[in-house]
Amino acid sequence: MTDLLPKTMRSTKNMIFLCTFFLIVILAAADALVNSALTHSDMQTIASGGVAVIPNFLPKDLVTAMRTDARNLFEDGLFQPDGLTNTALSKKEQGFSVKADRQTFRGGADWLLDVGDYDSRLEFRNRMHKIKDQLALELKRPSLKSEGERRHEMTYNWYEPGAKLGRHLDEHHEETKGVKGWLLESRRSVTWLVYLNDRWQDEEGGALRCFPRRNLSSQQVGCHEGNLQVGWLHIDGDCPVFLDCFRASGQSALYTVKDSNRHILSSKDFYVPSQPIQFSLFLPSEIGERFEQISTARLDPRFVAAKNDNEGKEQAALFVERDEIHFMDIIPEAGTLVLFDSVSLPHLVREVTGSRQRIAATGWWHEDSTFLV
Repeated sequence: MTDLLPKTMRSTKNMIFLCTFFLIVILAAADALVNSALTHSDMQTIASGGVAVIPNFLPKDLVTAMRTDARNLFEDGLFQPDGLTNTALSKKEQGFSVKADRQTFRGGADWLLDVGDYDSRLEFRNRMHKIKDQLALELKRPSLKSEGERRHEMTYNWYEPGAKLGRHLDEHHEETKGVKGWLLESRRSVTWLVYLNDRWQDEEGGALRCFPRRNLSSQQVGCHEGNLQVGWLHIDGDCPVFLDCFRASGQSALYTVKDSNRHILSSKDFYVPSQPIQFSLFLPSEIGERFEQISTARLDPRFVAAKNDNEGKEQAALFVERDEIHFMDIIPEAGTLVLFDSVSLPHLVREVTGSRQRIAATGWWHEDSTFLV
């Protein structure tokens, strides 16, 4: 039938078809651009051990709604003191308090507990899931897309004036957790924060202080073939060091990756000791001098001695802000999204010195714990 139409009419129909097709393609690309808040540069920053900061990620009306929601939930008593767990001391001895420590509203694994402003939290959750799926694809961490109870974590954080959070990592190699290791099906992979304070000023304190490398890694940090990173080797730049605890020997080894090949660093295979853990003891002296462990008893309370003695308490007392040569401070300004690798980036929250509360939405996206049996 088309062949019976005049040539000019056939040309017009073809032109309309082509214009419609290209319009659909353009609109789809525009929609993808709107939904992809993270750029290629942001992805590279996260993969290399840096901090991606995206201002104005949330619209102002959603920031206001979530801030109001957090305040109402706080007034209803649904926040709990939530400082970091210190294995050297019991929770009672740690003395978490509403004035000195972070307080947290969890509201279920995916933040959908039916209290407060459920609709605003659901809208936020849906926005964040788009970011999660983008990370899964572009960071090549496909299991980030998986869902399920206790799979991902979403919280509100609340800091009273005077509160702070000491230096720490959000995830550690399962083998370093002692009897608590290898119990869960997933582990923290990417840490995210979205700030809810309007017009926050530097003099109010409460900055997120991160400790990325001065020169970001040229290799992917955090994890290699299921083995988590535990340190850095200073040789031709900073090279991530991974712990493989599934050797044929039944023991562990430290290694780096070069040209897609593993290079074993440790003198021989070893059993990971109980805390405190000092991996440099398993390296030849010439390598040990260039090795820097990410978490140590000096820098993270979860690596102090498990025994509750004076030495352990003294080490725990070191859990304070320290002077560092290289750091990055991020002011908790409303609507700003922050993301980084959970395994490789130490960070802390500086003391809130102003007169109002510091409020944020924070959380962790999980990927599979590869060697779970």
